[in-house]
Parts: sequence; C-alpha cells; structure tokens
Amino acid sequence: MIRRTALRRFTPALILGAMFIAAPTIALAAAHEAPAGDHGAAGHDAHHAASPAQVKESLRHFSLFNMLVPHDTEVALKSNVKGTPFEKTFIDKEDFVEKVHLTHVFWAFGAFLLVLGLAFAARGRLMADEDAGVLPARSFGPLLLFEVIVGAVYNLMKDMMGAEEARRYFPIVGSLGIYIFIMNIFALLPFGTPATDNLNTNIGMGLTVFFATHYAGIRANGIKHHIGHLMGPVLALAPLIFVLEVVGHLVRPVSLSLRLMGNMTGDHNVLFEFLYFKIPLLPLPVMFLGLLVCVVQTVVFVMLSSVYIAQAIGDGEHSEASH
Repeated sequence: MIRRTALRRFTPALILGAMFIAAPTIALAAAHEAPAGDHGAAGHDAHHAASPAQVKESLRHFSLFNMLVPHDTEVALKSNVKGTPFEKTFIDKEDFVEKVHLTHVFWAFGAFLLVLGLAFAARGRLMADEDAGVLPARSFGPLLLFEVIVGAVYNLMKDMMGAEEARRYFPIVGSLGIYIFIMNIFALLPFGTPATDNLNTNIGMGLTVFFATHYAGIRANGIKHHIGHLMGPVLALAPLIFVLEVVGHLVRPVSLSLRLMGNMTGDHNVLFEFLYFKIPLLPLPVMFLGLLVCVVQTVVFVMLSSVYIAQAIGDGEHSEASH
C-alpha cells in the first residue's frame, strides 16, 4: 500500500512539475545560440563548393524536425515572431532569423508531451486497478517506469534530506530525472537528436534547481539564517566569504548545464560519425555506450540537484551546531 500511495501521490505532482520545468526550458531554448555539435550529413563533400546559403542549410542538423518542417517554413516561423520577448532580445531581426535554431525546441517540447502522456497513463492505471502499485508491475509500461524512478529517486533523496523533505521536493527532482532521461534517449532514435546538447535547454533546468535550492533553504531556515550562512562563521571574513559563496551558487546551474551539454554533445557526435560509415551493426556498441551515457548523465544531474537542496536545508542545522 505504501508503493501505491506514493505513486498515486507523486504522479500528479510529476505532471505539474514537468509543466513547471518545461516552461522556462522551452522558452530559454530558443535564445540566441546555435546548438552544440550542429552539423549535418550533407556538408562533408560539397562544403567548399557550396554557396553561403547552401552551406548554412547543410549545417542544420538532420533530424525528424528537418523532415517535418522545411527550411523555408522554419525561416517563416522565425520571421513572424512578433510581440514576444524574443523580438526584444535581438536588435536586428535578420540576426534572429539567421542564428536562432528551433530543432532543440522541437525535441524539448516532444519530450515534455511524452512525459505528460506517460504520467497520465500511469495515473489512469492506478485509478483503474486497485492492486496496481501495490506490487511491481510484471510488464513494461508507464507504471513500471514510474515505479523504478519513484523508488530510486525518492530513496536517494530520503537518505540525503529525510523522508519529509524528500516528499516535498521529489516532484521537481523526479520530473527533472524523467524529462532529462527522455530528452537524452531521443539521441538514440532514428533521425533523433537530444535537446540536452544545447546549452539553452539545460540552463532552464539548471535555473529550476537554483531557485528550488534557495527556496528550500529559506523555507527551512528562514531568510536571515539562509543569507547568514553565505557569510561564513567569521565576521571579519564575511564580505569575502559572501562573494565567494554567491559566485559558487551562481556557477551551479552553469556547471549542471555545461556538464550535461558536453557529454550529450560528444556522445551524439560519436554516434553520428559511426552512422556516417553506413556499415551494418557497427553503431550498435556505440549505441549501447550511448544508453549508458544517457542514464549516467540523468543520475548525475538528479544527484547533484538533490545534494544542493539537501545542503540548503541543512545549512541552518550546521550553523547552529558550529556555534
């Protein structure tokens, strides 16, 4: 009954958490930056002989997005952006049209829809069958996926911050885990590309962790103790320690984003190069290693997010103990 209660309680929270995380992620993903590792299969031989427009077209990463959305349509979409924050971001509208890429936005939004679909499917299974969630599911499906993630992430968080705080912040961290894992797995699909190989996609999730961390610290210890912890125990060194702590906290979302982007970019580029040889079965070992990278990078992001939140919650206890 504990398993079923946890699943019934966490699945709706995961739906809301996914919506909360995906909103800034998808918005920031369309910012002024080209995706890392953005190269296509058509540019190796004809790169030098092609015109600048053809070279620019060949640099579009070949994926399902490029198959569904022609280049002219993508340009038209970007040209018609009016009354949005993106229009105010760029002084020159042509600069926006030329340099903004939408491929990773497409895949990030696809992962968001898939997370919602899986969450609603698991929720429906729990509501339809009273025995569902009491024992592990025997067949693979959305419910089994959530059982594995709920058990692994919740136990990890409970060991770090206790059961009560783990239940409170699990929707954010659990949604991050599912969302990142699905975006990573898209790299292994035919004509797929991971939205996590773009820094702007990851910054949205990194900022989510950043704000959740400080919210948790202020909620648990109060704003006075939370800010006081950033100044250190020695009053004379408080200005220096405060600056160092602020810089360290600001670097956290950047490091989370760069780590995920770098690993997924490298993994996807290696797989792309092996696929380019067009040798049967040659990419299979690389795809297996890619699956490990997808899982490991998801675990690393979730673990570090849990560590940051746990540290923020425990800051007040550590400060009182030191005094």
